[in-house]
Amino acid sequence: MQVPTTIFYGGRSGAPLALIAATAATTLMFAATPFLLSPIADRYGISEGLAGAVSIAQVGSFAIANFLFPRLMRPSGRVLRLAALLLVVFNALSMVPDVFALLVVFRIGAGFAAGTMTWLCWTSAMKRSDSMSSIAATGPVVALVAAPFLSVIADHGDRAVYGALALSAIPAAMLIAPISGRKRIRGVISRSRSNRILLAALGTMTFFGSALFINEAIVARDIHGLSALASSIAFSLNAAGGLVGARLSRMHRFPGWFLVSIGPAALLSVVGPVPFFYVGMTWWGFAFWMGVPGVLQMLSDRSLEPSERAGDGQGIMALGRAGGPALGGFYVDAGALGGLAVTSAIGLSISGLAVVGVKEGRDRLPPTDPRTIDQQ
Repeated sequence: MQVPTTIFYGGRSGAPLALIAATAATTLMFAATPFLLSPIADRYGISEGLAGAVSIAQVGSFAIANFLFPRLMRPSGRVLRLAALLLVVFNALSMVPDVFALLVVFRIGAGFAAGTMTWLCWTSAMKRSDSMSSIAATGPVVALVAAPFLSVIADHGDRAVYGALALSAIPAAMLIAPISGRKRIRGVISRSRSNRILLAALGTMTFFGSALFINEAIVARDIHGLSALASSIAFSLNAAGGLVGARLSRMHRFPGWFLVSIGPAALLSVVGPVPFFYVGMTWWGFAFWMGVPGVLQMLSDRSLEPSERAGDGQGIMALGRAGGPALGGFYVDAGALGGLAVTSAIGLSISGLAVVGVKEGRDRLPPTDPRTIDQQ
């Protein structure tokens, strides 16, 4: 009920409707992952840890698209529509195979399409702060509304989920967005050292975060004894916290400390009592979206032009999300969810501290000054 209203609001507040729709479709694809592991394992007769290979393949190709396409093509609305159409196709094809390896291939294609869409959305959004706020808020809103429905749909198998994902991408394939820009020119990029640290922090954060996050439905079932619907409430609360964080992110100047706080929240979601599971998931979403837009803005401020690092930022985070499920699957198959929580919490906090170090460092001259960009 609330999604069309939110999409309309996002468009009026600065982001074209096509960008909102594309962000919504991509968000829904990733929001479905925690609910797909068990259905995929049941359908193909594999372990839930191995089922995480779908996420690794999907997010890995997502990352490659964010690194590759900014260097190969110029941003345009036509490319966005083509990518959205491909996402519809690959989501629909994922309903068909009876061989797990073929499903992985189709999810690689879906990841490429979603990565291209995300690159274009953030390339456009990073040119205007009001548009960035709209794009940042779209993800949590979609996840908030979709989580309970995804848990119900997943009870009917992964085919039903992939069918819903195919339908969700149709609006993005039909709408037109006025996207412009230029292809990344080799060698024309800031040499900011602090940007490299920020990118590494984003990758580390999503690596350790995704290792635990995509398995939180398993945590809810095996540790807290919750049903799929009850666990979906935690994902909705995570998204609700993220929505508040995305809307407030421009009002604070301490993104690193919010990212540091995700570590304890993630740990509490596993080792604490049932109420702490919900509290930890809620704070995780809030702190993530209070922190990440601020880090992206720091990247923009330390670049030669605002959209220079749009693809790199999304690509690095995607690489982290691609590698994280492999770590998480190892712990899951070993029955060591507590160990996974501790490992993830430490990694998350360290990545936040890296951002704190960059933020509190003294800049001698304005960070976008080409003469001193390599000193940052």
